[in-house]
Parts: sequence; C-alpha cells; structure tokens
Amino acid sequence: MELRKGKEIRALSWKQPFASLMLYGKIETRTWGTKYRGLVLICVSKIPYSEKTILNISGYTQKSRMIDVFTKEKLILPHGKAIAIGKLIDCRPMEIGDEDKCFVQYYPDLWCHIYEDVKPIKSFEWKGVQGWKTLDEKTIEQIKIQKLK
Repeated sequence: MELRKGKEIRALSWKQPFASLMLYGKIETRTWGTKYRGLVLICVSKIPYSEKTILNISGYTQKSRMIDVFTKEKLILPHGKAIAIGKLIDCRPMEIGDEDKCFVQYYPDLWCHIYEDVKPIKSFEWKGVQGWKTLDEKTIEQIKIQKLK
C-alpha cells in the first residue's frame, strides 16, 4: 500500500467493536452506499456501542462470533484513535450470505462497503466526525503502517 504525497485519503469513523474487526476481514455495513473508491483511514469513535445495541445489530450468533475473535486474538479495543488503513474497493447491497463476513444480522437496507489490504497503523489520537473527511498532509504523515500482532 502506497501513501503517496498528494493522493487523496479519506477518514471514516467506526464504533467499537466493529472498528477493530476491520483488521480481521470484516465487511463494513452502513445504511448508505458510496461511489468513493480508494484509501480510507479507519478511525474509532470515543464512545462504543452499548451491549444492547451490539445485540440489536448483530444478533446472538454474530455477537458470539465477535467474542470468539476478540478472545482468540486477545484484542484490546481502543477508542478515539486512528487504528488502520485500507482500500475501499466496492459497495453493494447486503445479501443474506454476508452475515458472517459483516458480523451483523441481515438487513435488506444495508450496504456492504468492501475493503482490501487493511493494515494496522501506529495509532494516534482522532477526533471523530460524521461521514467522510478528506485528510490533510499533516495527518497523512502520521500514518505509519505496522505489522498485525
């Protein structure tokens, strides 16, 4: 993954526990589609989802799978930080067979945002915003790709 000077990189915020799952091949789901394709800084909101909200979004089966990943990988879920970068390559309506890759129950109105080459970075503080944010050069210079532990 090349972070070239002058190349557009956008940031998007996720709530935990879904942000950290992006490092493990999660297909992101949103209530909106996008035509944007390119590099995305994966940021974590300061406030995570409540247990009740996670259960409403994921259902028992997917929530249980999440817990298995977190336990196996010994994950610590950060908040208020930029944690990864990946390439958004596709966006399409969610299909029933997407549940396991999305870690959420099927909802016909959801969109799948499909990423590849998601890499952890040396995390840094992030003040979240709703929706897309185009990064300035100063922020891009903070992105240092790390190896997944």
